[in-house]
Amino acid sequence: MAKLKNAPNVGQQPKGKPYEAYIIAGSNAWDKTKQKTVLEWTKAEPNYQPIILGGKQLQEIDCLKLAVEVGYIAIYRAGELTEAEKSAICQNLAQHSTAETVVFYDEALQLEENASGYIARLRTENGRSVADKPKIKESDSTNDKARAFQKWLGLDLAFQCSNREIHAYNGKIWEKVEREQINRNVVTFLEENGIGYSKKSVTSLLETMEIQLPLMGEPLGDLVAFNNGVLNRSTLLFEPHNRQNWLTAYIPYSYDENTAETPHFDQWLNFVSDSNKSKAKNILAALYAILTNRYNWQVFFQVTGKGGSGKSIFSGIATLLAGEKNTASARLENFDDERGLAGFEDKKLIICSEQTKYAGDGGGLKAITGGDMVRVRYNYQQPFSTKIKALVMIVNNEPCKWTERNGGIERRIVNYCFDKVMPDNERDPYFMDKITLEIGGIIRKVLDTFLDVEEAKKALEEQKGSKEALEIKMESDPITAFFEYFYTSEELNGLFIGNTPKGLGEPQKYLYHAYLEYVRALGLATLNVMSFSKSIEQALKQHGNPYPFTKQRRNNGRRTNVHFKDFDVFRREIIQ
Repeated sequence: MAKLKNAPNVGQQPKGKPYEAYIIAGSNAWDKTKQKTVLEWTKAEPNYQPIILGGKQLQEIDCLKLAVEVGYIAIYRAGELTEAEKSAICQNLAQHSTAETVVFYDEALQLEENASGYIARLRTENGRSVADKPKIKESDSTNDKARAFQKWLGLDLAFQCSNREIHAYNGKIWEKVEREQINRNVVTFLEENGIGYSKKSVTSLLETMEIQLPLMGEPLGDLVAFNNGVLNRSTLLFEPHNRQNWLTAYIPYSYDENTAETPHFDQWLNFVSDSNKSKAKNILAALYAILTNRYNWQVFFQVTGKGGSGKSIFSGIATLLAGEKNTASARLENFDDERGLAGFEDKKLIICSEQTKYAGDGGGLKAITGGDMVRVRYNYQQPFSTKIKALVMIVNNEPCKWTERNGGIERRIVNYCFDKVMPDNERDPYFMDKITLEIGGIIRKVLDTFLDVEEAKKALEEQKGSKEALEIKMESDPITAFFEYFYTSEELNGLFIGNTPKGLGEPQKYLYHAYLEYVRALGLATLNVMSFSKSIEQALKQHGNPYPFTKQRRNNGRRTNVHFKDFDVFRREIIQ
């Protein structure tokens, strides 16, 4: 049996119920600046050394002992610390420590979670000494070993068929158990029982356990999980966490039905909306969709603006509302590749920054936002199909240039333009930190703004058709800009579409001739006649023309219901 060793600095901790101990845990736990910050904030005794659980220690947590004989333990997050790692720390403390109060703090040194009740339950339900743990023999069958391993783990496990992953319920959500971690757990379990193993036998035991585990159910779609419970979006009832909700993500802040002041958020919203109440409401609608994970609304957001215009704050607030662990970064090209989609299955928000150079049809993006099943492949694993239930936010200095002209992007995109820039001498480098402290009030403000969910959808539709959204489309698509010079009529008596002219064109008679004059004057790439013809309907619709585009083949060509608003203006601005 492998002998457990104390975690770093466990031997330096005080002893006795009246005392407290500090643990710094996460990928950056060994950072000296972080350690100094925690010690200063806690006003620790001179020369006190906190317990350090860095990346290596967290990987080997089952081989370590947090044998701390105090009444209170505070755990400070430093860098990435997954729910599975937090759960493993709690399991260890429940078994090896005497602490009755165990609390987690986030990187801003704010209370993140009180795990005392969870520790108490672990001791009651699963806590037992090493001698009491299930014993197996070399001759036991694989299924007996697998069941003994489940009992040894002491976790509430279930198996998700779609991606063939094991999940553990941590009191709030079902979190994926990393394959590498559970492999190491099997090895530790077998070594404790004095049983030899190989890669094949470890894999066999795990695969057997997967068959034995109960299957995960589908997440209940109307629920939004917070740190302190679950909000039903339909009834607005707030309820305790429940394993039968089958949720896989939560917002790491406490829900509070009381309103709170949000002066810095209000300052930002007023600035980016330029004090326009309608635009401010439309921005709140996007935050509402992200907060309540309305992935099924079939929309995505594009935020465009210069540096210092507030768009990074927008994506930062969106990340806070979705939860940092529920947010991923990507490039639009990732959505078109099954390997590029790996890791997005459990996310609620995907942010694509600086995609100005993207010039594609957005096929993968349309599949995700349309709720289609997509194929996902991890390296060295079989691909699987799933729905990615995340909203997408694109943050650019300039808008993307979409090549798709069938209306798929047009129906989904919600454009926001932040055209004001904060002067350098007025910028606050800690502004996002101040907004983070207001997150509870922001959540309340967003929910209170849209007590009727249809109002949020209506606000997003309004933003789609706004003047600023049209300006963004014109900037990114020359066809949209070209058709600003035209309108449609009820009668089919407008310009002909035309073909490539053999000599001088007739722009006053043929749409395509006018288009060639336009791109020639502006030095733009040219669409052929077929691609141009396919683009007409969407471009006219973007300008809000009262009559739909129609065309009819005549003896002298294809005639349309499209007219110049004023050909003399076009000739003066473009041809001459």
